[in-house]
This record gives sequence, structure tokens and C-alpha cells, in this order.
Amino acid sequence: MGIKKQEDGTWLADFRGDGRGSRRFRKKFKTKAEATRYMNHIKARVVQAPEWEPPRKDMRRLSELVERWYQIHGKHTNDGSARRKKLLKLAEVCGDPLANALTKEWFIGLREEREKSVSANTMNHDRAYLSAMFNELSRAGEWTRSNPVKESRKIKHEERELRYLNRSEINSLLKELNKSRNKSALLIAKICLATGARWNEAQGLRREHVHNGLVSFWSTKNGKPRHIPISRELEEEVLAAGGGGKLFKGGYEAFKNAIERAGIELPRGQMTHVLRHTFASHFIMQGGSILTLQRILDHSTITMTMRYAHLAPDHLEEAKKLNALEAAK
Repeated sequence: MGIKKQEDGTWLADFRGDGRGSRRFRKKFKTKAEATRYMNHIKARVVQAPEWEPPRKDMRRLSELVERWYQIHGKHTNDGSARRKKLLKLAEVCGDPLANALTKEWFIGLREEREKSVSANTMNHDRAYLSAMFNELSRAGEWTRSNPVKESRKIKHEERELRYLNRSEINSLLKELNKSRNKSALLIAKICLATGARWNEAQGLRREHVHNGLVSFWSTKNGKPRHIPISRELEEEVLAAGGGGKLFKGGYEAFKNAIERAGIELPRGQMTHVLRHTFASHFIMQGGSILTLQRILDHSTITMTMRYAHLAPDHLEEAKKLNALEAAK
């Protein structure tokens, strides 16, 4: 035993940690120097603590880590199921590697491969989901190594155009939705346009969530309930059409078809979200407060809401009067 060169050019370190009768260690390396360093390291550790053993290889797959994360944390969150699907899809895309292969270099390679087919924004979501998963696994003692995503940075990218519907487009859309056999789609769209709710928030409403001129959204993105006033007319229309318990059936496909029939072109990824953008845009254009809008949309920071500030009637109006050219007159 010792260090021997193999037929394939690698070097095999084959030795016992503390002489005859002690545990045997065997591991291959590309160079003799690496094999020597490994053998010296192991022998030194065994001398210091005879019961010490090197950590065993983690033979779990990335998909197994995702499932473990879901069991101990994900299933208790509002978006856990959706995030689990995205993480499992990501595991499939990258070949479902073993846990031992999940390193900084692995994530760099994953990004390089992903940028060929997805946007920078999607890759930033990949990073956020994976980082959060490893953090939770670490807290639970299920992951003892460093977070392979932690030191990576978000990819800078241009802000996407926040498309909103003008009055004519809103009327055309509502007209096409009214023609649809799926009446849920029309009412869900009206609620989104009247409250700024996300499609899934409106679609999940129950009868008891609509009362006394208020719509209460309980299944929200961040888990915090929102209570938004609506007109008596819309309240009566919603309650008249909905049954007991859950008010609406799924209406996404009907909405998508109505958008196409109305001839409305939308940026990628903004199909139903255009309703939320439309609410916010018209709210500001009609003189609404940016701080009130932040509360309605439930943005965690004002920075997100400020994307709509340029639509205010008096936005930067002083620039016309207080600029250098005017001062020189």
C-alpha cells in the first residue's frame, strides 16, 4: 500500500490511517502531489482523533434535495408547490446531479448553459430559488456544506416594458370576455382591473371574501391579507354569478383567447399580469397617490411602485420651467 500510479495515468492513495488494523483509505487523484497531500492530511487527522472519519459522499440527487426542502419548509409556504415544480424542472434541465457536484463551479456552468435559452430575469429567479432552498436545508441540518449559489451575483438586465391597456383596449377585452362561455374569466378580469390583484389571487376568491363593499385577498404572494374596496355594482355582479364557497373556475385559457380575439399584443410573460399593470397605470394617471398604490399592490418597497410614477399628470413638470434654457432667457 501507499501511493501508486495507475494504468490510466491517475495516482491511487491506498493506506491505513494509523498503521496495521486501522481503517483503510483508498482514493484516486490526477497527480502524485494531490495523493500525497491527501494521505498526509488523513494521517494527521487520525493521530489527533482516532475515531475521526472523513465525511461520506452525499449520494442524494438535486431532485431529492428539492423534495426534502419541500417536506421541511416548502409545503408550509403559500408558493411552495409552485416553487417545488420550478426547482424540479431546473434539476431535470441540469441532469439532476449528485449533491457532491453542487459547487460554485456547477452553478456557473448551469448559468452559462441556461443563458442560451432563457432570459436574465429567469436566471435570477433560478439563483434566488436555489439559494433559498440551500439556506433552509442548512438551517434544518440537511446541508452541511457551503451554499453553492451564495457568492454568485444577480445578472443585470434591462427592465421589461410594463405594458398596460388603454381605455379602448380595456373595452375590447371586456367585450370579448363577455362572449366567452367561461364567465369566470370576465369576472376575474374585472376584479383585477378594479383592485390591482394578481390573477391567482382573484381566481381563488370565495363568497365570504366579498362583502360590505370590500374584497379580501387572503391567498397572496407574501401571505399577508389585503382588503380593497370595490363598487357596489361589481360586488353585486360577482356575488350574483358565483356559487357557494369558491366563486370562480379556472379562466386563464378563456382570457388568453379573448386577448387574441381583441388583437391585443403583449410582451412575453405579461398575459394576465397586464391587468395589474393596467390598474396601477390608470390609478396614477388619474392622480392617485404613489404611497396609496404601494399599499394596494402590497409592494414591500416603494422602489417597485415607483415604476409607475412617470405616468402621474405632474411628473417632473417643473423640468419645463426650471431648466437651464429657460433660466437663460
